[in-house]
Amino acid sequence: MRGRGECPPPPADQRPTFYVLVGLPGSGKTTYARTHLADALRISLDDLRMMFSGRAFDLRYEAAVAVAADALRESLTAYAASASWDVVVDATNVSRARRASWIETARRLNFRPVGVFVDCPLPIAQSRNLHRSAPVPPGIVAGFDHRLEPPTLDEGFEEVVLVDTTNGVPPVPVAPCGTRPQASSG
Repeated sequence: MRGRGECPPPPADQRPTFYVLVGLPGSGKTTYARTHLADALRISLDDLRMMFSGRAFDLRYEAAVAVAADALRESLTAYAASASWDVVVDATNVSRARRASWIETARRLNFRPVGVFVDCPLPIAQSRNLHRSAPVPPGIVAGFDHRLEPPTLDEGFEEVVLVDTTNGVPPVPVAPCGTRPQASSG
């Protein structure tokens, strides 16, 4: 007998995908999600922050953002599972600990968890961030960089892919982790 909130597993090749984006503020996660994962149900912590406070970051609201993210993780992911929709978690997710609950939810609801590492050097992320309409404070971005742990298969992902944003180029299509896609020269 299955517990509450569990779905029967579909055939492995028909499971929806649960993408967990990983990267600094300004790395290109949202651009990548909107461009390459547009059909997935997108859970964005930045959108929650803007909804709650009108700011990209305000420490006073972070506890409320965390509560809302937990509720969305459960309710929207369960809904997406019932509809066989892919899900993308558009947040920094810089630590293994932060990603663990997303991966657990994905596995429990029979998604194929995929880590998407949006790789971007801190100076480029800082520059992009400063050109946003609502930038994240530079010290916060630097703190994320200090805590960044690239995703790995041993966390529970079935696949880890890399989106390369080096040299200031926009995100390019997903490639297997361990390879570094090159931006087109034309």
